[in-house]
Amino acid sequence: MSAANPPDDFDAGIARDGIVFRALHTPTEMAEVVALQIETWGPADCTPANQLVISVKSGGHVLGAFDGTTLVAFLYGFPAVVPGAAPWLASHMLATRPSHASRGVGRTLKWLQRDWALARGFRRITWTFDPLEARNCHLNLNVLGATAPEYIVDCYGHMDDKLNRGLPSDRFMAHWDLDGERVKTAREGQARWRDGERVRIPTDFQALKRTDIDEALRVREAVREQILPLIARGLAASALDRTTGEVVFTPRGGAAEL
Repeated sequence: MSAANPPDDFDAGIARDGIVFRALHTPTEMAEVVALQIETWGPADCTPANQLVISVKSGGHVLGAFDGTTLVAFLYGFPAVVPGAAPWLASHMLATRPSHASRGVGRTLKWLQRDWALARGFRRITWTFDPLEARNCHLNLNVLGATAPEYIVDCYGHMDDKLNRGLPSDRFMAHWDLDGERVKTAREGQARWRDGERVRIPTDFQALKRTDIDEALRVREAVREQILPLIARGLAASALDRTTGEVVFTPRGGAAEL
């Protein structure tokens, strides 16, 4: 894959391992995205098709992954502008059908999102993810080379979807420095990291929630109490030690190099 595909590549489609990835634009395509949202999270808090359409027309993107004619994954992001900072891309949603979860479709979408952003002048992407979801920590920190210098308590407030209901919606905010050395090295598949402060998280948080929601709440609060002082000291989550199930925290700006 080139460092940055020309913009029209995303409209024409990019084939990877039997899956075609392309930008989505039409109301019909966005209706498919809404259906996949409902399949993944349930009907609560879905982003509607009309908002997806106007986001794309206003400089955002919805990237879709197709197996034949079937949408098997999507990724949605939009430009973010705040005073005192260069514009960046806020990545809001990524979902993959269970049938394709082990085929690296989500990972490919993220790397294509990097290409899309760089081709349009963005140098940073941010997104939120649950600090207790080990699979997401591994993907975002180890595989993609993002760091998480922010921890937001109950970021979205009460969420009634099937993956999040019943617990405070605490989130890491991932920062992805698209042309930084850490991310370039991660893109080459040379994952390595330096040691630092550690906080253990569950191996399968969703399973814990299904079996004992009270214990899941206790774990949420206990992990929060460990992480917040590390963030306050200027550390960022930079890796997941998959052997021990611990998130590794290192100083911002000198985070574990991947």
